[in-house]
Amino acid sequence: MATKKHQPRRGATPLNVEKAKRQPFKFKKPSWFRAVYLSWVAAPIMLALIILGGRMVMDRWVINNVVVNGDLAIWSAEDIAQQVHWVVGEGFFSVDLEKVYDSVDSMPLIKKVTIKKRWPGYVEVKVQEDIPMAVWNGNKLIGIGGDLMAIPNHISVDNLALITGESEYLNTSINDFRLIQQSLAAQTVNIESLEISKTGSLSLKLSNQWSVQLGRKNIQQRAARLRKILIKLSEEQVSAVDLRYGKGAAIEWRPKQEKG
Repeated sequence: MATKKHQPRRGATPLNVEKAKRQPFKFKKPSWFRAVYLSWVAAPIMLALIILGGRMVMDRWVINNVVVNGDLAIWSAEDIAQQVHWVVGEGFFSVDLEKVYDSVDSMPLIKKVTIKKRWPGYVEVKVQEDIPMAVWNGNKLIGIGGDLMAIPNHISVDNLALITGESEYLNTSINDFRLIQQSLAAQTVNIESLEISKTGSLSLKLSNQWSVQLGRKNIQQRAARLRKILIKLSEEQVSAVDLRYGKGAAIEWRPKQEKG
């Protein structure tokens, strides 16, 4: 008896599910990756240790002296070196030069400071002094540059002019003082004292004992007028001069002494 043969199935063949399931992707680290990773982690630690060790080695070199240079009149080299004596023993590479600078610069009548480290172990301090010009209100010093500062204990201010006034007139009085001194430069007299009132009015006491009133305005013109009076009149005849006028001056004469 004839039998019917089964024909092979046509069309898509179902996949084996287990075989078709995709395996998750796994990154296989190359052998050198671990070494590189560890080097990145260890590098900052090693760098910090190197820096710390280098600092310890470098600080074996210390500052052992302070050398002071400059044309000194107010301070001595020993005074300035003593001001920064604490720097001796500090590490040569780690010493704070800004602190040294501030310490010297804070001294009265120090105009300019330069600080440098010099191998193998000292700090060089170069200074330029200010020039004292006048005394302000009896307790402060005015430098030639107009700076206000403490009066060093070891200097005498007896030969300096005394300027007195309210703090708001400090700059005005300094400028007027310079202007008048310059106007009188060719004469043999100087300003012993300058007073500026609460209203800004200026009065002087000269080294020839003249009392001079200049007022508040036209100080330059009135100072020039004072110079002419000094040239024309005998110092012994005049007691006071009032220049608070548009032109001319009021003169107060000394009383004539009777001959004995």
